[in-house]
Amino acid sequence: MNRTSLSDNEKLTKLISLLKKEEELSEIAENEIISVFNSRGEKAAKILKEKKLHKLVLSNDMEFWEIEGKSKKYIIIDENFCECTDFQVRVLGREEKTLCYHLLAKIIGEKFELYDSKELTDEEYDQLLESRL
Repeated sequence: MNRTSLSDNEKLTKLISLLKKEEELSEIAENEIISVFNSRGEKAAKILKEKKLHKLVLSNDMEFWEIEGKSKKYIIIDENFCECTDFQVRVLGREEKTLCYHLLAKIIGEKFELYDSKELTDEEYDQLLESRL
């Protein structure tokens, strides 16, 4: 990984350490997120405040996440993948960053439990996949 990627990892470690003291997405926590990640932090905090993070659980206990972005919904798998263009280009392609603001929102949202959860049927899961083709 390049310097920027390592810097993102260091920033995330610092942020998680700072947020461990907070029990909710307080103004202090939000300011720390923005302080550490700038515009990505601001966008991630906005997603969380607007309740746009969703945990989707399949009947076989497999889970993944969905975030309502500016123009569409994006699927996130663990902290390893987001289907947004920024992730595809800057993280996978250029290796400029290690996460997009959607992944940042997911990581923070999971810590503070700022998401809704929905169990999907196999049919709903199939429909979700087909909508992505």
